Amino acid sequence: MLLKLIRVEKALCFSGMAISGTLLVGLVMLSGLNVAFRLAGHPVSASYELSGLFGALIAALALADTQRKRGHVELDLFTRTYTAQTRRWVGAFNVFSGAVLMLLLGIQLANRAGVLLRAGEVSETLKLPYPWLMYGAVVGLFLLSASFLTDFVLLVLGHTHESVRTKALQRHLTVNSIRGELEPDAIEDGNG
Repeated sequence: MLLKLIRVEKALCFSGMAISGTLLVGLVMLSGLNVAFRLAGHPVSASYELSGLFGALIAALALADTQRKRGHVELDLFTRTYTAQTRRWVGAFNVFSGAVLMLLLGIQLANRAGVLLRAGEVSETLKLPYPWLMYGAVVGLFLLSASFLTDFVLLVLGHTHESVRTKALQRHLTVNSIRGELEPDAIEDGNG
């Protein structure tokens, strides 16, 4: 069951990152076209607007996979002195709190997008109904919440099954730690 949870979460996070990567390629192409057309005297008029909209979606959809791979900066000034068991429970509390926060933010953003959509709001230059893009950011927040919840389940259950422990360690080992090494008790406990 836990292996299936990890596989589903990995696929969801990867799909968000794939969409984000596609948008990034589109953004780079748009910027290149804008530079070329600007040199010819005809800049792309909506390039700034599209860059802002694409940038927001890129960030929102990439959050979950970045969290899954532990790509965010980690500060352990206080927690490094805790026992492995205490770190595990503090980590479980932190990721559960993060999941609840991302769910609440996603719900609020979805509600706001619905209000703007009903009001007929559109972007300035292209007249795009941008609240639909806000729903894309909501998907990114929900994916991040799913990643946090997967971490929560793994921390609470303690990686007891060997195949789950191996997958969880693989998940942890994708990190480039600030210190550049893994702590020995994190490897022994499987609670990185």
